Amino acid sequence: MLLSFADKKAEKRSQQAISSDRPIRSLAKAISWRVTGSIDTILLSWFFTGNLTTAAAIGLTEVITKMVLYYLHERIWNRIGLGRSETDRWQRSEVLKEKPAVASGTNY
Repeated sequence: MLLSFADKKAEKRSQQAISSDRPIRSLAKAISWRVTGSIDTILLSWFFTGNLTTAAAIGLTEVITKMVLYYLHERIWNRIGLGRSETDRWQRSEVLKEKPAVASGTNY
């Protein structure tokens, strides 16, 4: 039984390795993409304004605004069912219907 469990875990890890990146890789890619985008914004701003200080201010502001916009974008998309399977929708609705567990032994 223990060997069967270990085999199943190893198989699951293999499938995950094939189908998805590890979180650290995704984080590194997100950071490198954000740096690339910000450098692009700073260079374009510098080209159009001719002022490096203004370009840097635009680039730094852009980093913050794009993170906020991305977060809001993600929260909105969490409410949209497009591309989700019926199972995903059902599981999500069941989780939302569950009542929070009450701590035992606590009387208010």
